[in-house]
Amino acid sequence: MVVFGIAVTAILSDFGYPVASLVAGLGLGGLALALAAQKTVENLFGAFSIGVDQPFRQGDTIKVDGVLGSVELIGLRSTRIRTLDRTVVTIPNGKLADARVECFAARDRIRMLCTLGLTYSTTAAQMREILAGCEKHLRDHPRVWQDELHVRFVAFADSSLNVEVQAWFDTKDWYEYLRLREDAMLAFVEIVERAGSSFAFPTRTLHLAKGDSPL
Repeated sequence: MVVFGIAVTAILSDFGYPVASLVAGLGLGGLALALAAQKTVENLFGAFSIGVDQPFRQGDTIKVDGVLGSVELIGLRSTRIRTLDRTVVTIPNGKLADARVECFAARDRIRMLCTLGLTYSTTAAQMREILAGCEKHLRDHPRVWQDELHVRFVAFADSSLNVEVQAWFDTKDWYEYLRLREDAMLAFVEIVERAGSSFAFPTRTLHLAKGDSPL
């Protein structure tokens, strides 16, 4: 093809055509075409990269650039995401291939992290009973991952004694996780009630000191 191109150029030159101008025009035209097709080529390579690497698949729940939803379609130019509000967000594949994508379908368990705020009237004995009761409930739960969980008294807050509970449920289904978390939190309420304590709410104690009036 190189020899053919040189031959054509030589023949055109022999016939008196301005070969230099034609070559320069073709070069400028090719440059303009390349610039115009830059985004299209970038999106095509992005689609190819997503197809090969497979950071997510159609139907997976992902979060990218603040958009959370389910992947509805992976096209050649863009990917469509169905959000929780049932709207559709379209993201170019070139941008998506370079973005930080969080895929929820790849997780093997779901974490529960909650804080139990107890009143300051809770005694040390009651606190120990609550800590032991909550941890025992999680240890006895068949769907809780036992390798890593904790129930700890973590802070003296402004109006509560805070207990942090962290555990992982052995499920990939979000709605099943919501049911399991609800059952666990109801069990925590029962444990606190049995210990004789209660949950705190924002309060402020005002002390009035009676002294001699200056007047």
